[in-house]
Amino acid sequence: MKVLIAPLDWGLGHATRCVPIIRALRAAGHEVIPCASGAGLRLLRAEFPDLDTRALPSYAMRYTKSRALLPLWLLLQLPLFLLSAWRDARAAARLARETGAGLVISDGRYGFHAAAVPAVFVSHQLDILPPGPRALRALLRPALRALNRRALREFREVWVPDFPGPRNLSGALGHPRYGSREDPSRILYIHPLCRFRPDDLPWDRAFAPPDPAPAIDVLALLSGPEPQRTLLEEILVRAFEDLPGTRVIVRGLPRSVPGGVRGMVPSDSVFQIQAGLNVFDHLPQERLLACLVGARHVVCRSGYTTMMELAGLGKGNVLLVPTPGQPEQEYLAAQARGVGLAAWRDQDALRTSADIAEGLREAETLPGFGALFSVRAMGTSAPGGDWDLAGWIRRHPLLQGRVSL
Repeated sequence: MKVLIAPLDWGLGHATRCVPIIRALRAAGHEVIPCASGAGLRLLRAEFPDLDTRALPSYAMRYTKSRALLPLWLLLQLPLFLLSAWRDARAAARLARETGAGLVISDGRYGFHAAAVPAVFVSHQLDILPPGPRALRALLRPALRALNRRALREFREVWVPDFPGPRNLSGALGHPRYGSREDPSRILYIHPLCRFRPDDLPWDRAFAPPDPAPAIDVLALLSGPEPQRTLLEEILVRAFEDLPGTRVIVRGLPRSVPGGVRGMVPSDSVFQIQAGLNVFDHLPQERLLACLVGARHVVCRSGYTTMMELAGLGKGNVLLVPTPGQPEQEYLAAQARGVGLAAWRDQDALRTSADIAEGLREAETLPGFGALFSVRAMGTSAPGGDWDLAGWIRRHPLLQGRVSL
């Protein structure tokens, strides 16, 4: 079967978490046609150079530097969002006709579905947290729930990349406490998506990392929408200058940006971690995995894709820095800290190397993401059981042939 898969282009997270889905689909014998835009398009072309990757119009949403202005800023961009969804629907219909696709998978792109083809939506947010002050959030949240529920009706199924039980990563976002009116058979928990884990590795088994790995004292992974990605980069570059040991910053930019920063290693150079500060625009999967395995400490956003990859590796000593004004990331960071997976700090509180060091010291006192695989630490068995993505994809009814609507 031919399968269209289209991730949202707000940062790299949506494209990154589509990587294991694409691998599992290909292993099951399906022909995958990635459809993306922006940095996500470049990432998928780099990861799967042999696939017929199609370009989509960009959503082109940007965040503001001011938290106070963010609700108004996003509201002003609502017409752009609706226009992008309309353009996605036209693109999906055209691509489905051109390719003869039997299934459409949309990760975060609400408009990417075609009337004649079954469609699946991938999201960890069945409940969406609006930005702004608490009173405004309370006012907007019921409306957003209703709008989200209505938008999801266009899709045959919703795949939630999280564990199905009470021990999970997304908390109330993926497991709404208000009670869902959706048919439960439409909501499928496909476990976290981690591109570093083998797709046939059951979630009750810890990942065995490759050896050897470079020795890194602190690894910083940047991601997310502008201008906040750049703002955090500027903070970390200044702070890392005064930290001891080997430091690595991965900027999250698949295409090099002119100008650079001090300590940058050219993206086309031989991969080698040197003493002092190392800065890379982007690292391919195997090199990024080596850095994660070799890092004693990790500083990163609390984007959900990053959280899933940390969980997949069982990583410890993690300091999360939510994107300012993104209540989803603030919630996920607090959720992770509450169960001992990681420490977190507000971006505005990180101004010096001492601030970073303090957060990392707190992270060292916590069980870390490895607790997800530890019976002793969590008091029960691993939350994923013997479930594996590759086997689930092979058996899924929507992928057994063209399904009539």
